[in-house]
Amino acid sequence: MKNNAKCLLYYILPISLCMVMYSCILLPDEKLSMKRVDYTGNQLRTDGYYYNYHQVPESTLVLFLYRNGVLFSTRYYPSFNLDAVEKEMISEYDRRRREKTRWGVFSVFDNRIEYEQWNGGTGGGLPIIKYKGIIENDTTFLITETYFSDSKKTDHKEYVYHFKQFDNKPDSTNNFIK
Repeated sequence: MKNNAKCLLYYILPISLCMVMYSCILLPDEKLSMKRVDYTGNQLRTDGYYYNYHQVPESTLVLFLYRNGVLFSTRYYPSFNLDAVEKEMISEYDRRRREKTRWGVFSVFDNRIEYEQWNGGTGGGLPIIKYKGIIENDTTFLITETYFSDSKKTDHKEYVYHFKQFDNKPDSTNNFIK
């Protein structure tokens, strides 16, 4: 009996633990369901960024749309001050561009926008978040539906994005979207 417990403690338990850890690490990232398509329309501006304020906690999210159909979303910055957000965003961009999280693609159809991006996940493999919304004008759009692939749940909260022209816009070069 003592040898069985010793075997369990020294061999089976560590091997099982390693198998669980490696399965989390080796799970593949989800694939984007949308294809990258050049954006040739004029429904939305692409010479800057779109921002969304979240009240609780107070934070700002920035979203870049590129003419090549690529999208890049920043992290949430704990401020409503766009000058402060821009400084922090610029200082982080080189590091963030090497991470797959928050890169994605978008499409515009008439007055509708749809985009999806990789999101940080738990348990290995990056899940996808898909957004759908309505374009009010070339400087404002409203997200009305958010789908989370990891939980298979859809959220119907509304998020308003406003445009700000930005001359220091980073390019869309990345290793994740072809």
